[in-house]
Amino acid sequence: MKKSAAAFSLPALLLPALLLSACASSQPRPRLPATLDANPSALLALEIAMAQRAAEKGGHDGYREYAAPDAVLFVPERVAAFAWLKDTKNALGVTWPARRDVYRVIMSCDGKSGVTHGAWKTPGGQHGYFTTVWQRYEKRDGTGKWLWTLTHDNRLQKPLKAPEFVQTETASCKGKAPASIAAPPEGVEMKQGLSRDQSLSWTWQYRGDRSRSLEVKIWDGAKNIAVLKDEVAAK
Repeated sequence: MKKSAAAFSLPALLLPALLLSACASSQPRPRLPATLDANPSALLALEIAMAQRAAEKGGHDGYREYAAPDAVLFVPERVAAFAWLKDTKNALGVTWPARRDVYRVIMSCDGKSGVTHGAWKTPGGQHGYFTTVWQRYEKRDGTGKWLWTLTHDNRLQKPLKAPEFVQTETASCKGKAPASIAAPPEGVEMKQGLSRDQSLSWTWQYRGDRSRSLEVKIWDGAKNIAVLKDEVAAK
């Protein structure tokens, strides 16, 4: 800050300055949003907690408890997850996976968005995979909680092969990731999502024949690279 060229008497300024200082110190300072380090273990813990709640409350209620208000599911048509999980929890033939095993965790540089990918199994012995997008929703005082905003899954004829260890990937914090914008093909519903720092992005497409796809990208310090892609054929 530049100093003023005008000269002032120290006693004339000292008392007002002290009074202003006292008033300022008595006012509570607003808390800034929490700064997080990318922590894949946090998402693993969330998946475990959500599964426990599903076991305690029933699948639909348990998973709904962790869903964002605008969360999306494909069943196989695209639905608003919050309402669907409430309205169909007792529907005949609707079974939420009893077990979800996480095989991969992908996180943004700022640690506030992430993706879990792995295998699911129903009580009846059906197998499949899932990809779930998680985001931390924060209040102005810095407190917040994690909620999932998207789950994209499909059945498999054979169980998804489990890795020896959970694989983790984190976007680079080098440079600034650009926000890529793409228009969907004609007749295709599409939505893109971004982490707050834009280092993690996801794009889903849903077509009239009920085929769909999900692609996840992370920033590597120079460009956005695809690290996961789900493709589901028409049904």
